[in-house]
Amino acid sequence: MEKNDVVVVGAGISGLSFAHYAAKAKKKVLVLEHDKRIGGSFHSASGGLAQAGFWIELGAHTCYNSYRNLIGIMEDCGISGDISPRAKVPFKLWSGGKVKSFVSQINFLELIFSLPRLIVRSKEGETVRSYYGNILGQGNFKKVFSALFSAVPSQNADDFPADALFKKRERRKEVLKHYTMKNGLQAITDAIAAQRGINIKSGVEILELKQVGADFLISTSNGDFLTSKLAICTSVVSAPKLLETSFPAISEKLNNIKYQKIESFGVIIAKTASGLKPFAGLVPLHDDFFSAVSRDTVPHEKFRGFTFHFKPDLLSETQKIEKICDVLGIAQEQIVEQYQRENIVPSLRLGHYQLISELDALLQGEKIFLSGNYFAGLAIEDCVSRSKAEVARMLS
Repeated sequence: MEKNDVVVVGAGISGLSFAHYAAKAKKKVLVLEHDKRIGGSFHSASGGLAQAGFWIELGAHTCYNSYRNLIGIMEDCGISGDISPRAKVPFKLWSGGKVKSFVSQINFLELIFSLPRLIVRSKEGETVRSYYGNILGQGNFKKVFSALFSAVPSQNADDFPADALFKKRERRKEVLKHYTMKNGLQAITDAIAAQRGINIKSGVEILELKQVGADFLISTSNGDFLTSKLAICTSVVSAPKLLETSFPAISEKLNNIKYQKIESFGVIIAKTASGLKPFAGLVPLHDDFFSAVSRDTVPHEKFRGFTFHFKPDLLSETQKIEKICDVLGIAQEQIVEQYQRENIVPSLRLGHYQLISELDALLQGEKIFLSGNYFAGLAIEDCVSRSKAEVARMLS
């Protein structure tokens, strides 16, 4: 039976960043991943166009210079030199079958009367709807900003805690403000996985997880593994199922976190196929998708790419393709390549941070560690920061 210093379940950015920090501390790390591919929401799809240097993102689209911990990992992996700028192209609205500007849809008189409330109004204890509705105007929020904010987590964000959606972080000013990687963001997770001291096993189904004395026994479709330190870095759906036998109180706490499915559909077309002018993202005011994110931010001489994040369980594959073709103004035959992916993301609500505080109290003194996008927030840096903090707890 194989024994490792640390076993990490989940090879998304949370699990891989945990593995990175543990390996940096000279621990022997095994990462188990259910999917055949690693990276989770870091998914840069290129298919047959890899040689042409073209890819599209099916999950995370952008990184920022405020992601200090992520940048530190990239520097450790020797890939910070592959940071690539994003072209300055606008975000647009989609309404009534037409592309429109944000400015054209805003009631500026309402905005002028509402905005001064920003000075005295705190985000604490407020939802996105209650806070931004008051400082931007209820009419503006309902018409425009509700859709805009919902495009960020690809789900209705009206009931999110207002202080969870956008956060101020200290920036690395010598790094580009917002960027991607030369070969897409998946290059980051690939580089982490390739580090010495990290062993990855993908396509692994966990059959049972239990404590055996001071160790954990993980029985999988690929054999049994033993460890004294176990990190669960999966989705908020999988984590409580893995923990319900050995850690029922933690599992029950995790089951209180709501979640949502994201259905992403990416297409690549010839650069001349669509008449739409270059844009960074398209946010519909009333439609079956939350956003359409474009590869126009990294221009290519031959191709354009678009990823539509659809509202779940509404459209069939055929209907999604029809919607994409309608928005882009193309025929189905003009799609060069297409990709689909589903992700699970948490739906944060008021009281979430109190729940996390109670969860962390249950974890104290345990040799089990949790990371994911359901702690501080959904941003990449939130995931990495949580993993860094949990590794620090493990080492202490």
